[in-house]
Amino acid sequence: MAYLTFEEYLAYGGTVAEAAFPTAEFKARKRIDYLTNSRAAAMQTVPEAVKLCMTSIINADAALSADALAASPLVASFNTDGYSESYGSAAEQTAALERALNRQIREMLSGECDDSGTPLLYRGLDR
Repeated sequence: MAYLTFEEYLAYGGTVAEAAFPTAEFKARKRIDYLTNSRAAAMQTVPEAVKLCMTSIINADAALSADALAASPLVASFNTDGYSESYGSAAEQTAALERALNRQIREMLSGECDDSGTPLLYRGLDR
C-alpha cells in the first residue's frame, strides 16, 4: 500500500518526475517502515505527517542521490587563500545522506501515533 499518491506528492511540493515516482515512493516508504516497525502500514488512514515526511524524503533523496552526487559532488573543505577545494568521497556523502534522512524522519514523525495510540517511532515490543 502506497502512503502517498503522485497527485498528493505534487500538492505537497514534490519535484520528482512521475516516471521516477513509484521507485522513489517505495524507497521512502521502506525507510519509514524500517524506523517505525511498519506501524503506518497498518493504519486505516495514513497521517498527513507521514505524507509530508515522504515528500521530504523523496525530494532530498532525488537531490542528493548517488547519481546526483556523482554529477555534482559536495565540497568537503574550501580554502580561499590559495583557492583549494576538496570533495568528500561518495561513501562519506551517502552515509551523511542516510543519517540526515533518518534524523528527518525522527523529527517529522515525533509524537505521531498509530491507530492504537502507539507512537510510530516506538521501537519496543507491541503487546
